[in-house]
Amino acid sequence: MTTRSRQAGFTLMELMTVITIIGILAALTGGVVSVVTKQNKVEAAKATILKIQMALEQYYNDIGAYPPTPSEDGNARVIAALTGDLNGDGVYDPTPGSGDIPRTHPRWRRPYLMVEKSQYDGNMNMVDPWRQPYRYFENEREAPRCKVNPSSFLLFSYGPDMKATAKTREEAIDPTLPYNKDNIKNWEDE
Repeated sequence: MTTRSRQAGFTLMELMTVITIIGILAALTGGVVSVVTKQNKVEAAKATILKIQMALEQYYNDIGAYPPTPSEDGNARVIAALTGDLNGDGVYDPTPGSGDIPRTHPRWRRPYLMVEKSQYDGNMNMVDPWRQPYRYFENEREAPRCKVNPSSFLLFSYGPDMKATAKTREEAIDPTLPYNKDNIKNWEDE
């Protein structure tokens, strides 16, 4: 009488089924992580906009005006006015500057905003989580009839698509223009 010994183990079909299930679970997990990461960046941009907005309000309380809109697309001069970083090294400079930045105003009291070096790009612009400069338009003096925030300013991030139709103030506030759908901003659309 011959007895056949049976070895324990998995068949090829069982192994392929398990590997397929693990692959599906990994794909689903990757998608969830991507969505959560995107949402975390959006929330970080909202928090930073709120932080800059509070600094701008404190600045306004002391100086009596908001910093002017930068002539270039960046925000380096606005951030310099809020931080007191006159020479672009990321550190508050208490010595008077050349007078071309509102920081040298006699009622300028303190650094209104603290910015870590990692939040700057190579041109001393404060950047959002997607490494794009936050955009700023002053409204009170420059555009008192602006439809949104006429007595203050517009402050926004390009958002996850890293694009915005925002060459002018009017383009920035128009949510129907391409690329403005996911902008993160300090105003509500009408």
